[in-house]
Amino acid sequence: MVIDLHVHTNRLSNDSILDPEAAIQQAKQRGLDGFCITEHDRMWPAEEIQKLRERWGFLVLRGVELETVEGHMLVFGPREDIDTFLRASELRQRVDEVDGVIIAAHPFKGFRVFGISQLKLTVEQAVKRPIFNLVDAIEVRSGRSSENENDFAQQVSERLGIGGTGGSDAHSSEEIGRCVTFFDNNISNEVELIAELKAGRFKAGYFYKQEV
Repeated sequence: MVIDLHVHTNRLSNDSILDPEAAIQQAKQRGLDGFCITEHDRMWPAEEIQKLRERWGFLVLRGVELETVEGHMLVFGPREDIDTFLRASELRQRVDEVDGVIIAAHPFKGFRVFGISQLKLTVEQAVKRPIFNLVDAIEVRSGRSSENENDFAQQVSERLGIGGTGGSDAHSSEEIGRCVTFFDNNISNEVELIAELKAGRFKAGYFYKQEV
C-alpha cells in the first residue's frame, strides 16, 4: 500500500498553495493509495477528514508536523492540538499517553546549503544525536530534501535500526507523491497506520519524479 505521509494544504498551512481536494485528485492520478495531511502545528478536525474521505472515496489520514526545540516531528495519534516548541522529550511523553508515533521529519534538511561533507558530519556522529532516541521512525525520503540528504538519513536510520519513512512534504499539487512509504499491509484508518508504523512493516522510496 502506497501512502504519502507528509502533505500540507492551504486549509491550515500558510505556506502551502495545495487545495485539499486537488491533492486527492493528484494523488489518485499518480496511483497513491492514500496520504496524510500533516499541517504545521495544527490538526484538522476529525470530522472534516472523514467528509473528505467519503466525498472522494480515498484514504486521507490525519497527523501534524510539530516544531520542537530539536527539530520538526511528524506526529500521529493525538486527537487535539499539541503546543509547539516543546522539547522532544515532552512531546514523546504526550504522544505516549495516546499511544501515538513520532517520526523525525527531514532530519538533515538544510544541509544542502553547505553540504554534509563540508560540515564534516559523519554517520557515526549523527547517530549520537539524542533526538533519535525519542522517535519511532526517521523520514529518510523527503520530497523537499536533496538526494544526498535523504541518503544520509537512510544511513543513519539503518545504523540505528530505526525504520525509515517517506513523504513528499508537498505544498503544491506537483509535489504530491514524490516520496512515499510502502506498507506491507492494507491501512484504512489512523489506528492501523500507527500499528503498522510501530511494527516496522514499511519501507520508504521515491515514487513520482517531476519532469524537468
